[in-house]
Amino acid sequence: MQKKEAFTIFETLIVVCILAVLVILSFKIFRMADEKAYSKLYAKAFNTLNVATYNIQKDVDDYNAEKDLEAQEAGRSGADDSEKKRFPDVECSGTCENTQVTEAQLCAALTGDEKGYINVVGTPSCAVYDMSTFMSDDAELPDPSFKTTDGMNYYFVNSPDNKYFVLFVDISGDRAPNIGKYNKGKKRPDIVPFTIYKDTGVVTPQGYPIYDASYMTARVISADPELDKDYSIPMTFYEAQQIAFQGKSWDLDSMSYSMESSFTESLPEGFEKPSPDGTITSKLKCNENMSIYDTKRDFPPCTVEVSTFIRK
Repeated sequence: MQKKEAFTIFETLIVVCILAVLVILSFKIFRMADEKAYSKLYAKAFNTLNVATYNIQKDVDDYNAEKDLEAQEAGRSGADDSEKKRFPDVECSGTCENTQVTEAQLCAALTGDEKGYINVVGTPSCAVYDMSTFMSDDAELPDPSFKTTDGMNYYFVNSPDNKYFVLFVDISGDRAPNIGKYNKGKKRPDIVPFTIYKDTGVVTPQGYPIYDASYMTARVISADPELDKDYSIPMTFYEAQQIAFQGKSWDLDSMSYSMESSFTESLPEGFEKPSPDGTITSKLKCNENMSIYDTKRDFPPCTVEVSTFIRK
């Protein structure tokens, strides 16, 4: 009789265990690969908003300059506010300073068919959501305010201050984990917040990425005209702000503005507040020159720039 051979139960269990370990490792490797891509995705989202808002503001500036020129040709010193526009392409009512702008107007400027500067998928809803929606562990995400062709989801959020718009961006799009809250030891959030200043259109990073260098880094830059322009070593955005501004804010530099909102008023759980050690080059004397500047009128002695976008 022909002898039949087969795996024993013990051998089968060993094979099953090996396969299970390989599956777990593969999931872990894929997760790590996704998280390593967060810094590039974050920079892409930041750059997308930066370019779009810059171009919108440039269009507004060009429009106002043309109106001033027309007024001067008519024998006037310049155009009235009622003839001008303000960011984001909104006609001024009375004075430009007192003209209120809305998320719907910014959304239309960013994604509109006529002048949209961001390529979107489908028809944007431009919906505005509550911030708590993105700070919960198990909240079900709503449909995005608009979705870009690179797969990212953008959500307008109610702003706690009239000075800026708030946008949360799901940098990994529909892929997991789709969370906006930092939890120590768990998956890293892929939903990140930005602010856009209503007066200038300047985009500023907010939330946990300003403390976490794996999302972004920044450098301190000398802005003192009597000093040669120089850069610090790369550091977290929070550290750069502390070294450059010492907690103060300047109207002319929105990067120095300290947000006071539910997603930045305290450090996320699991983070320890960095202690800026002043590791900057000798020409960057931010602290020494701080006292001679008026904190509301003059440009600060140092400023901050996100490292990804520093021109070399």
